[in-house]
Amino acid sequence: MLNLKNILILTLLSSFLSAATPEQVEQYIAVSSSEEQLIELESQFSQMQQSINRMQSDDSETKEYDMQLLSIRFREYLQKNISEDEMDEILQAYRSVVLLKFVSVQNDSEYDEKEAEAYLKSLENEDNASVRIDLLEKIASALYNKENIGILFDNLMKPFLKSSQNGEQIDDAAMQKNKDAYIKRKQEEGRTETIYMSREFTMEELEALLKIVKSPAINHESKAVFAATAYALQEFFLSMASRYDVNKHKR
Repeated sequence: MLNLKNILILTLLSSFLSAATPEQVEQYIAVSSSEEQLIELESQFSQMQQSINRMQSDDSETKEYDMQLLSIRFREYLQKNISEDEMDEILQAYRSVVLLKFVSVQNDSEYDEKEAEAYLKSLENEDNASVRIDLLEKIASALYNKENIGILFDNLMKPFLKSSQNGEQIDDAAMQKNKDAYIKRKQEEGRTETIYMSREFTMEELEALLKIVKSPAINHESKAVFAATAYALQEFFLSMASRYDVNKHKR
């Protein structure tokens, strides 16, 4: 009969052995173009850090955050939280030509918010556009669902706001209001971007893409990527929180 210690050891070994391999994670990052997105994040937040540092008084000491940790922490989270079998399913999904086309368009095309909104407005006025828009909204809904965006807020924005100057003034009701507004904004942005970036896709391609993004594999990927992004950025955000005053950024 196994004792509790042996059961715990076997459980830990089972969890370790089932984790995605480093090779799988690297393959995923390559096919999903996550590497380019991480590099862009590193560049953006490095500029943010430099900008805030310039605004500090001369006698204040500011610790620089190593932006390379973003990529390391992102990979670390994926490897620990996606099993080997789950990653196999995700990589299998990325063998789809239509999904690879969608990823390529997202990463290679220039996105202009005003241009995208103008395109969306013109599309809504076209005859028989309702079916296309309905398909695209379902795709966007799968990629930017409320639960997954909520993970990003709870694990990243909430700790940041709570640790900011005067963050203790944000009660539970106000935090929930911030979360609801954050989720709504991200979903609206995701909807507009998805419709605009898919403007060259045929209806057949969109129908195929919808089936893929609604699959359990892509849903698991989306949830893991939102959580991995929050994990990768959390330490950086917390390092900046003491310089952010919530009272100065109220709407």
